[in-house]
Amino acid sequence: MAPQLVPGPLKRALDLLEADPARGWTVDEIASACGVGCRTLQRHFRRFIGRMPMEFLRDLRLGRARQELLRASGRASVTDIAARSGFNHAGRFATQYRARYGESPSATLSRNQRIAVGRPQRLTALAAVERPAVAVLPFDLIGRDACRAAGITGEIASALMRVRWIAVVVPARARYHLQGSVRDGGAGRLRVMISLLDAATGRYLWADRWDGGCSDLFEFEERVAERIAAAIQQPMREAEIDRAWRQDPAQLNAWELTMRALPRVLSVEAAAEEMALELLERAMEAAPSDALPMALAAWCHGLRGCHNFCQRPDQEKAAARELAGRAAQLGSGDPLAETMLSAGYCLAHDLATAAIHADRALVLDGSSAWAWGRSGWIKAYAGEAAEGIERFQIARALAPSDPLNFLCSVGIGAGHFWAARYDESARWFERALAENPAAVWINHTLTPAYALGGYKEQARQSLTELTRAFPDLTIAQVRSGLPYRSDFLDRVADGLESVGMRPC
Repeated sequence: MAPQLVPGPLKRALDLLEADPARGWTVDEIASACGVGCRTLQRHFRRFIGRMPMEFLRDLRLGRARQELLRASGRASVTDIAARSGFNHAGRFATQYRARYGESPSATLSRNQRIAVGRPQRLTALAAVERPAVAVLPFDLIGRDACRAAGITGEIASALMRVRWIAVVVPARARYHLQGSVRDGGAGRLRVMISLLDAATGRYLWADRWDGGCSDLFEFEERVAERIAAAIQQPMREAEIDRAWRQDPAQLNAWELTMRALPRVLSVEAAAEEMALELLERAMEAAPSDALPMALAAWCHGLRGCHNFCQRPDQEKAAARELAGRAAQLGSGDPLAETMLSAGYCLAHDLATAAIHADRALVLDGSSAWAWGRSGWIKAYAGEAAEGIERFQIARALAPSDPLNFLCSVGIGAGHFWAARYDESARWFERALAENPAAVWINHTLTPAYALGGYKEQARQSLTELTRAFPDLTIAQVRSGLPYRSDFLDRVADGLESVGMRPC
């Protein structure tokens, strides 16, 4: 029989702290109430929660305090809220709060009170920013070797915590449950089966399995945890997007507004980008201290400017730079926000700053396909073709069905264009169009790839598709759009001019 993975004393401790976080708990009191020694309790917290008991309690109190600050009435004070949340030292509370949320508690309170003035009461909840929460349930351990892998849930929880846009919580507070089993596979191997469920409906959202040798058990657990953390991000994003679309539009919080906007931004299509910005502006108003909608709006403005989706592309690029700068100051430490920041700076033609944020995203979450893709674009724009192609291939391998894979295909095509492999370049641009037929703008590089490869008829057909969607587009506008090096753009211009596109 498989042993119980999460010890009963730890469950009792979590329940006690959740029920009364403001109480002046000590480790001795918690351990005594749960019937274990202090060292045993600390070992359980370190192994299964990834934090010591008092660290967990501090974070729990900070979360409760923030929720109160975000919902507080006009007469509320920071000192009273801190005391109700279990903080007896106002200065220490302010320091810990700023370190966690990037702003002072008084700033949160005053902003919430400003938002509340003159606005219908039903909208004040928009000030709160909610992230999806997942609980890693105890795994079934089947077999003698499998029982040695009791630490796998702790490894998975730790890997998910590094993702940052996903919260890891106890099951009662989780929107999603991650459950699984480890069983002996024979010959010193283990098989891990895992699935992601919607906790409210019980609907399965994703499932997978892995096999591996268990001679180095810690390495096996770490490898599986990293793969799971990478694999569940796309199904969780899709579930959050679906959930946001089923909510009342008038009651959406900043996260839900951002999730509604996300697929429109990812489409890289003119009308969709405009609608996405409307949603993101509401999200930024609702949660002005959240870097994610601001960074996503920066990318959206950059896309509009660089792909000539609007009449004033230079203004859009300037807006991208301004929003990216504001989002960067918030310092969220969220790899998703860092990736969007990199995209915003990239399309504002600031590749050096874009590279800093792409590197940060990869440090925070090395399994992020989007971060690898963004790093690939920086290389592609800078003319480092081989390095760019390698990063795009990594991104595609990490998330084979990701909606942004068409951009990786465009990037690989650009890499081959740099190397004058025009036939291969055209094949990748064609693939990108097949993956996202609405992205007609891809023709502004597909056309010259055909032309320079000697396929004039295909080049003319490609140009016809491009000018049908962008009738006023000129070579000068294409040149001033994306931040490629001038020698790349010279060849693009030559190819477009050879089949009759207007210079200016």
